[in-house]
Amino acid sequence: MTSALFALAVSASAQIQLLYLDEYGRDVIDRNKKLYWMDGDDDPCFDILNYKRTGNKETFTIKSKEEPDNVYQMTITLNPTTKGPVELTRQSKNYGKQTYKVKTTSGDAREDERVYTYFKGLAGYPAATATKVETPATPVKATAVETDAPAETPAAEEATPDKKVKDAARNAVGKVKGLFKKKK
Repeated sequence: MTSALFALAVSASAQIQLLYLDEYGRDVIDRNKKLYWMDGDDDPCFDILNYKRTGNKETFTIKSKEEPDNVYQMTITLNPTTKGPVELTRQSKNYGKQTYKVKTTSGDAREDERVYTYFKGLAGYPAATATKVETPATPVKATAVETDAPAETPAAEEATPDKKVKDAARNAVGKVKGLFKKKK
């Protein structure tokens, strides 16, 4: 349950969504910042233009930042119950029309977290709220000049990211509880 609430808290702060296309690869969409990355050479970035959601369909145009003539018309079909993507259709004058079944997970939670964190960084979101910051067990000493000043403890460095994660989870729990309260 904790991991589900943590995922809810993370998804509320950043709208990065992984789109695993059947037998093709992975695309990534950020609806907040209107960015789309298509799997390929160095994950080319596209700007999302003319985004529109009607019923169970999202339609938009993506235009490459590097090659402005590289334009696709995109349609994402959503599951009516979960509102998650189930199918993606892209169309361009160079590649024609292509339709793929979509999943939002690769099946490997560790890999999904790594990819999610990478694209969250590309989009400009702070990384501290998405993953726990790892600190070395022993502090690294400066080689140029040694001082008698006491070294900072790793525990002080770890307190901030853990507190942020706990606060995000606590806020998510509060929001979920608020959804189930009766209004007077």
